Amino acid sequence: MNQQQDYQKTSDPEAKRRVMKKDFESYMKVKSFARSTIEHRLIMIGLYFDWLEKENLEAAEVKYNDLLLFMKYCQRTERTQRTIKHYMITVRHYYDHLVREGQITSNPAKDIQVHGAKRKVLYHILESHELHQLYNQYPSTSLQEQRDKVLLGLLVYQGIRAEELDKLQTGHIKLKEGKIDVLGGIRRNGRLLQLESHQVLEMYDYILQVRPKLLELEPKRKYQQKVETDLLFIGEGGHRYSISNFVTRTMVRARKINPSLLNAKQIRASVITKWLKMYNREKFNTWQGTATSAVQKAIWRMK
Repeated sequence: MNQQQDYQKTSDPEAKRRVMKKDFESYMKVKSFARSTIEHRLIMIGLYFDWLEKENLEAAEVKYNDLLLFMKYCQRTERTQRTIKHYMITVRHYYDHLVREGQITSNPAKDIQVHGAKRKVLYHILESHELHQLYNQYPSTSLQEQRDKVLLGLLVYQGIRAEELDKLQTGHIKLKEGKIDVLGGIRRNGRLLQLESHQVLEMYDYILQVRPKLLELEPKRKYQQKVETDLLFIGEGGHRYSISNFVTRTMVRARKINPSLLNAKQIRASVITKWLKMYNREKFNTWQGTATSAVQKAIWRMK
């Protein structure tokens, strides 16, 4: 095939990488994947290519044991089992593509299973003063730290979910009103939430000073160009691989302030517990964006 010949003739590493991703994108389009799925899997396969380059491995030479090492690498970088599962599904599709192109004869990822059943977790509930401490003591020296502190504030004070952070754009921040417009979805209601006064100041500085400077920075990867974007949370040059990367990095720093902190879900569980004590059912549902659960209704009956 012409695509395969282009891949084999390319000697420049960056050009070769672009060809590999373009070929994989074409494969996913043939398989009728949704546009959003294709975009996310291109991001994930790019991270896999980063690991291959670091380990000095060629994609077509990878064996089963190499992929086990990749999974170990993901665990060391504090990816969740669910995220690792998505990575391996993407890698499996990539090797299906290489098999189809005739570059390899069998898929090394076909027998890999990522274990870790989805289950409800009972988190240690952080008290209000502990949540405030996370925000107040979070470092804000670098541009990236200032961005992540704004993100942390939305977790601590508004209980926003990671997937909602992912969709936030600059236009959703109402600085004059001191509010944030959180978009709804199929199972969640949209809502307009009040920002704390100190959050407004941090958000103001981020949008008008920090974010423009991040846009002007050179992207981390040489093959990337600066991009214009309306996304609220961005990396160098306007790029962002995944909001989960920002959240994970924020949690790593916040854990140094409070070692009992596990993850962003624990923060949200703590915020919801606080709201249950403070608000009536109608206001609570507005703030959290979903219907009241049976447990929450029971708590109100006891109040």
